[in-house]
Amino acid sequence: MALGDYGRKHRKPVPSGDDEPHLSPTALAFLVVFLVVIAVAIGAGLLFLQLLAGHGPALSIEVGYDGSTLRIHHGGGIELPPGDFRVLVDGKDRTRDARLENSSVGVNFSAGTTLALPAPAPVQGVRVQYEGDQGGHVVIAERYAEEFVPTGRDDPWAMPFPPSATATPRGAEVPPREYTYPPGPAPQPLAEEPRAGHVYVAAADSAPPRSGEVLRCDGKNDEVEITEALRRAGTVELLEGTFHLSRRLTLPDHTALTGQGRTRTVLEFENTADPYQPIEVAQPFVVVRDLRLQGQGFIRISASHVRIRDVVATSRTKDGRLLPSGGNGMFFVWADRADVEDVEFYACTAYDCSTHGFNMNQDFSDRVPRTTREIRFVNCYAALCGYGTAGGSRSPWITGFDLQEGQDLVDCQVVNCIAESNWESGFHAEPGTRLDAAMREIGPRTRCEGLVFKNCIAKNNGWRNTDPARFFMSGFYVHRNAVLQDCRSVHNRNAGFYVQGGSALRYDRCSDVGSTYGWRIGKSSQGIELENCSSRDARVWALWAAYTSRLEVTNFTQTDAGGARGVQSILGWYKDEGRYGRPVTDSFFGITAVGSTALSPITRDGSGNRYEIETRRG
Repeated sequence: MALGDYGRKHRKPVPSGDDEPHLSPTALAFLVVFLVVIAVAIGAGLLFLQLLAGHGPALSIEVGYDGSTLRIHHGGGIELPPGDFRVLVDGKDRTRDARLENSSVGVNFSAGTTLALPAPAPVQGVRVQYEGDQGGHVVIAERYAEEFVPTGRDDPWAMPFPPSATATPRGAEVPPREYTYPPGPAPQPLAEEPRAGHVYVAAADSAPPRSGEVLRCDGKNDEVEITEALRRAGTVELLEGTFHLSRRLTLPDHTALTGQGRTRTVLEFENTADPYQPIEVAQPFVVVRDLRLQGQGFIRISASHVRIRDVVATSRTKDGRLLPSGGNGMFFVWADRADVEDVEFYACTAYDCSTHGFNMNQDFSDRVPRTTREIRFVNCYAALCGYGTAGGSRSPWITGFDLQEGQDLVDCQVVNCIAESNWESGFHAEPGTRLDAAMREIGPRTRCEGLVFKNCIAKNNGWRNTDPARFFMSGFYVHRNAVLQDCRSVHNRNAGFYVQGGSALRYDRCSDVGSTYGWRIGKSSQGIELENCSSRDARVWALWAAYTSRLEVTNFTQTDAGGARGVQSILGWYKDEGRYGRPVTDSFFGITAVGSTALSPITRDGSGNRYEIETRRG
């Protein structure tokens, strides 16, 4: 409707000078008080609405635990006077037992202060619950056993408490550089040989070969001579010595780049302006073998029919500096604009790295799903991968073997491989969503078909992690259409075997020793099978499952589980979260529970479940 339909619009006069209105002091004071009351009421109303919505005031905590005393450190956020909060340990109110260790700064639980309370092992969860004026009873901070910072005097993984972003364990185990692997499949040759020609390349410190064509490097920008050799011949043999490169190497098709051995031929990459310096394999029928990469060097594969054998890769330079890596893995399969298939990594080692040891992913910018297919990892080793962003890593989510992120994965074999002391997971495959940087789904769910692990070991993963958002920290984080045979998890910070949204997943003769949870299965999983598997000395539970159906556990032995909340294994509960804390249904549990008879072997929540439980003393 037009303005004229309402008649003439009058202008409001603007007072000025002596025409301005004046208030008496009493009236002015009353107005100020009135406005303050209104502001407080609005603030209280907003806080009340926030509490009703399930969100309390922000609070950041870290929990340290030495097996007998819990320490809860206030890292920032709301200051909590006595009476405004409760401390719950495994669901029990322990507020009265908590004392401020540094009480000289006041009586409030405020930034920089630490609460301490006695708590005999095991403890699974600590929650701080807001008890403000509105009585909202809202959890505003929580930590669980896999997130606790070890502080025990005899714990080799103990850290200073509270930990800084760059803290390291007091006595972190250094994994062995060599390992005797059990018998495994032989390396598979390529169907097509390198093209004709053989050229030697000598480093500045190399002894010359007895005969043959030789290009000699001067110890600076050695990629120039190596690139020229690759142009001349199909086989380029690097002599014993150290090559210094500042730019990437690009390998043509039908070529072989070989050295004299993983300790004898060294390629050290360093470029202060650009850390992305790969050996780039973008053409098929390429072999790289018998050498060592240091600094910023890594192998990037975006073509099919590739063999990488007896190669060691580390982010450390010869003088001990940890350099940032521009690549997403020291051995990186990248489905760039086409599928990648028939790639084998044989006896390769990623050690002391600022990025993933082994990684497979795809470019999804064009929204076209791509596949990595027929990929083999045999006798490979990933250790000390990841230091957090504050410690020099490109991401806080670094793993040993990151097998699936945004790409489809079909027919992947992982045989006799070891993942040890990595920042997050040892072996890792994402559950299925394609996400962007803002965690929004941007495409169809990924496929995973024919993923097989045989005789693999995941040990001590997650213990070095100080990132506040730490999450995975497990031995095997695998979910769909996979088989794990004779695989072992040892002392991983979270679960030995972790499943989220899993299906058609089978564990055969697998074992966990000393992880916080032997198996952790939830978030709408179904069709998971454990046969002839075992958990020993789980810090909390041998088996933790919730929101799961058709879970078949046959001939499972659980020995001396810690038994938080009075059970050796637990079903249905998930951190008191209604979204994921749903029952386990239509499942079977054939369990032999060995150890304390004071603990129930397993809860029996859920429907349609069958149990065959045998208990005996250890």
